[in-house]
Amino acid sequence: MPNVNVSLKDMQKLIGRKLSLAEFSEAVLYAKGEVDAVSGDEITVDVKDTNRPDLWSAEGIARELRARLGIEKGIPKYRVKKGRLSCTIEKSVEKTRPFIACALVKNVKVTEDFLIQMIQLQEKVGMTFGRRRKETGIGLYDFGKMKGPVFYRGCRDNEIEFVPLEYKVKMRPSEILKEHPKGKEFGHLLEGCERFPIVIDSKGIVASMPPIINSQETGKVTEKTREIFLEVTGFNWETVNTALNVMVMALADRGGQIESVKINFPKTKTYPKKPVHTPHFENKKIEVGLDEIREVSGLDLSSREIAKLLEKARYKATVKGRKVVAEYPAYRMDILHPVDVIEDVIISYGFEKVKPEPIKIAVMGQERPEAKKAELIRNVCVGLGLQGILTYTMSNKGKQAAMIGLDLEKEQFVELANPVSENYTVFRKQLFPELLEFLAANKHFAYPQKIYEVGKTVELDSKSETGVNEKNKVCIALCGKGAEFTVIKGVLDAIADNLGGKYSLKQCPMPALEQGKSASLSMDGKAGFFGEIEKSVLENFGLKQPTAILELEI
Repeated sequence: MPNVNVSLKDMQKLIGRKLSLAEFSEAVLYAKGEVDAVSGDEITVDVKDTNRPDLWSAEGIARELRARLGIEKGIPKYRVKKGRLSCTIEKSVEKTRPFIACALVKNVKVTEDFLIQMIQLQEKVGMTFGRRRKETGIGLYDFGKMKGPVFYRGCRDNEIEFVPLEYKVKMRPSEILKEHPKGKEFGHLLEGCERFPIVIDSKGIVASMPPIINSQETGKVTEKTREIFLEVTGFNWETVNTALNVMVMALADRGGQIESVKINFPKTKTYPKKPVHTPHFENKKIEVGLDEIREVSGLDLSSREIAKLLEKARYKATVKGRKVVAEYPAYRMDILHPVDVIEDVIISYGFEKVKPEPIKIAVMGQERPEAKKAELIRNVCVGLGLQGILTYTMSNKGKQAAMIGLDLEKEQFVELANPVSENYTVFRKQLFPELLEFLAANKHFAYPQKIYEVGKTVELDSKSETGVNEKNKVCIALCGKGAEFTVIKGVLDAIADNLGGKYSLKQCPMPALEQGKSASLSMDGKAGFFGEIEKSVLENFGLKQPTAILELEI
């Protein structure tokens, strides 16, 4: 969880109200924070929400508390003046680090508290929300030392050199990655790049090499700075803009005046067709049923009370019939479902005010039918001499598609936005590729090998409330001499007999399975398939023994 260091005196100025340490400790709970340590005027706040980068600074906490304490209400408003400055993205960065969003903040009064908070926020957003600068690299510059327009371009190693921050000699990009402390720490983000991303002004002065290091000439904000140029680079346009908005809001809360920067895009499919001015503070909307709010929260609230509580949580709330339309700022990327709005209603109301109620009816817990069925299948598999295994729900497209003969471009998966490993980028749609990998890792053991797994798979489903559909499945794999169609069908017969179910078969070509030695099946409305694995697929997994599989929804 992010730890944010703040000054109590500075917090009082930002909030607009004097608060004792005890009062602040109580109020900061509204921002999902807890006072973790106190040293004189310095307070360490442990912010529990990792999806709210807007709260990771004194300005962000104060912004939230001004509404919760009744000083302000509704969506925070920020005036953005349309500026003359432009930043042109050149095609040379498309394959390296394609997006940049910028802003110019004028009339800034740089103080010690200002510098501490800006450096802290830049670091927190870049390292946590930005996945250690992979998704968002943030730069702040003294614009008084720059001249527009600004360019974001890719340069070869022999085409550019500049003095990196806290250094005195000019260095080429490759030298910075090898010798500068920040280059050593984050150099892997540009590993293998033919062109290094560079932010440079119209005079040819280098501002930075994102996401590694600023230049010494422009990348140092001091108490003499009056105009700050901000840029955020990354791979996702929405993520980049969210990080920029968080930084700009903090500067505006300190009295800065925001001016937009025109972003010019190259003419390729990667980018928007028309120029865009950043930052832009757009709002989003979500509808929530009033009865749903009352039922989930357990609070008997009027529609007017619900609207007021949402305003304290920085929403613009409009009651329409039996629903409330909750408008919220785009930087609230944590709002994915009506229950997220209901949570904010309860926080505004106060968890400490919610009175527990005794259970009015006696209930008896019991095992779910799906769990009973899964346990029965496990027992059948053990009775058949199969060994149970557990594999990861996370997988990758190569294993789940390419290695089993599916077209990568046509297959759709539930993907992670920011995977930490190339091995785990998607949720698995089928179990049998994971079992084949398990068999491949155990080739040194004696054959035959007979294994099974009961587990979940995840698929995209636009009709589902969450947009995905989870399925419980059983998968059985037989590997070694005798792993044939008739043998795996015998396993299917045993499962059907024990479940008391009937199945129907249909012969049709199936990827990964031998034609004429495979079939799709339906049992009690549940789909499945079984058969012998194709030799080409076995080779992809490094298997030399014949293998037969059965996979069935349960």
